[in-house]
Amino acid sequence: MSCHEFVLLVGSVLEAKGYVPVMVERVEPSEVSCWRADSLGGVDAVTRHFDFDEITEQARALAAAGVTHDTLNLDDLPLGDLTDVFADIDLELRERSGIVIVDGFPVDDPQVAELVLWRVAAVIGSPVSQSVMGERLGHVINMTDIDPNARAYRRNDELTPHTDPADVLTFLCLNPAVEGGESWFVSAMTLYRILRDEHPELLERHQRGWRYHRFGEQPDDHPPITPHRVPTFSTCDGVLSARYVRQYIEIAHDEDPDGCPLDDIDRQALDTLDRYGRDPNLALHFTLQAGQAVFANNYTVFHARAGFTDPPGPPKRHLIRLWLDAHQTRPVTPNTRIYPGSPGIDPQPGRKPSYATNTIII
Repeated sequence: MSCHEFVLLVGSVLEAKGYVPVMVERVEPSEVSCWRADSLGGVDAVTRHFDFDEITEQARALAAAGVTHDTLNLDDLPLGDLTDVFADIDLELRERSGIVIVDGFPVDDPQVAELVLWRVAAVIGSPVSQSVMGERLGHVINMTDIDPNARAYRRNDELTPHTDPADVLTFLCLNPAVEGGESWFVSAMTLYRILRDEHPELLERHQRGWRYHRFGEQPDDHPPITPHRVPTFSTCDGVLSARYVRQYIEIAHDEDPDGCPLDDIDRQALDTLDRYGRDPNLALHFTLQAGQAVFANNYTVFHARAGFTDPPGPPKRHLIRLWLDAHQTRPVTPNTRIYPGSPGIDPQPGRKPSYATNTIII
């Protein structure tokens, strides 16, 4: 039985069983996916500049007619030459570096920007819900002034290296911060190699996996902490994939009712991965400017963000975000799924994403 067939077989019973054995094997990631910032060529090496004028004018007409991203018929916004452009970006994300920055998006009208991003992203995958609120197009903006327990993407705190639940993520910058907000992206495949070659005992902990806190974004009939361990690194059909959100791990193991505290080696494994994830020789550091979007493969690239400061009045730092269920499916073990249901986070009517927890977040 192939790993993909295994995924289909056990995926529906993962929660009921509580644990699915992690498939650990020695794999060798592709060379092109194991990049380092100091050898890749910097941000310029992954940045592509395009002319969006034609599709922007069409999007303006649709927006004026009341069309939104949720009501857009893709055939009403043809891509022309951009079809091949984003097909190649899709290939870059799946089989090469796993990251592309695209410059040239329109940002003067947010609705137009949403239509254009939604349309080009459709070449790569289908947008999925990003929280219990059910939004398939999210707004990354600091909301702590009205919601002190807002989830990470609605805060202005620093975010350590992590992945998001969907196959592919994209952020489009409408307004950068007044100060801070720098992003850094690092190859998870390179980090795997480093741990394998220099810290095999720590890699074992990451392959064993961790319990994850769901922060109330799970259905009522599912527990707040994953009953199974989510591996940082796992293989399926010989393909290596990564999944990692440290804060969710630490809070889950602190609140775990079954008693599964992190020991010193666990914390060393987490600290070491984070340290390499921040290394300026390994990670690409950049600040998205208005009109720039970054696309990344959530299974091969970690991303992080520095804390930022908004001005006293509008406009705030504002990115729009999509999580994409890729058209080209990657074979991934079901243990990587943090939330039950469809890719992303299933809507839960009446709820909001929250970091409210019994644990003090430092």
